[in-house]
Amino acid sequence: MNGKKWSLIFLSLYVAALIGIGVLVIIVDPYFHFHEPIKGMSYSLDNTFYINDGISKRFPYTGMITGTSTTRSLRTKQAEELFGGKFVRVTYHGEGFKGINDNLRMAIRENPNLNLVVRGIDPIWFITDENWQGYEEYPEYLFDDIVWNDVNYLYNKEILWNDVIGEVVRTIRREPVDTFDDVAKNDTSPGRDAVLEGYERPEREYTQNSQKETDAFFELMDANLTKNVLSVVEENPDVTFYLFFPPYSICWWDSLHQSGEDILTRRIDMEQAAIEKLLGHDNVRLFSFFNNYALVCNLDNYVDEVHYSNRVSDQILQWMKDGEYELTEDNYLEYIAEIRTFYTQYDYDSMFAEGG
Repeated sequence: MNGKKWSLIFLSLYVAALIGIGVLVIIVDPYFHFHEPIKGMSYSLDNTFYINDGISKRFPYTGMITGTSTTRSLRTKQAEELFGGKFVRVTYHGEGFKGINDNLRMAIRENPNLNLVVRGIDPIWFITDENWQGYEEYPEYLFDDIVWNDVNYLYNKEILWNDVIGEVVRTIRREPVDTFDDVAKNDTSPGRDAVLEGYERPEREYTQNSQKETDAFFELMDANLTKNVLSVVEENPDVTFYLFFPPYSICWWDSLHQSGEDILTRRIDMEQAAIEKLLGHDNVRLFSFFNNYALVCNLDNYVDEVHYSNRVSDQILQWMKDGEYELTEDNYLEYIAEIRTFYTQYDYDSMFAEGG
């Protein structure tokens, strides 16, 4: 056999292998880029950064839970029992308001059956720029509609071996497919000792607010909420939005207090401004649990400074369904006055006392 025939055979085998790999990736489709999950395939739902777009586009659902990692342990099954319908959860670890809102807008556009959204609004991202996103790079080949850059998905060695082959092996072994609630469980057991061990308490300072800095912070928050929260609310009056401020622990409040009472009170002023901006929309129900002091001050409810236990997540959904801790035009000023008094007068040093 001459060299020309060998070259043709090699080229044919190479092309066939490429076609075979591409077809295998399309069939398994671990990131749900091309189609919804195949029944019987043992998919993993743990790689949220890559699968959220596919979930939003390809899964059937009428309700969505979304936000940062503080929404990770909200269970879809419980949401279905409380609110009815079919829920998915798309969480973004360390993501800003923009990335979450962009996906939410796309999800509503792609899924006309979506009628209820549970979304965490993290206060720690209030003062980020309206265009800030949590990651420097994104797998745009999964997010856009450009066909030819799908080669980055079809011929990606890590995706092939870790996800495509991995899920084929899981299926052959008859491992059960992941559910959203399988990946909702916190990896760390909650507890006071663990929280305090991981908490780095700032040195006590007495920082005074400058009016220029305060004005800049309020402008950032206003633009962020307008563009990355309220825009999608106002565009979709037929969708009900359950918005909530995740209840960070007393350690988070301590970190503010350590910077000075001016810093802490400004944070509360910003929450008041955020509440006033978010209220007044017929399709918004707004909740905050910072006045549940038994929750916030008991570090056994937490796994770290801001993340709470699965039990607390279950309680959050139940409270929202029951209308508890809901903020309204009639009660929010009383709520603000209450938390202002509590968190400015709290004995934070007692947190670190033995048996505290």
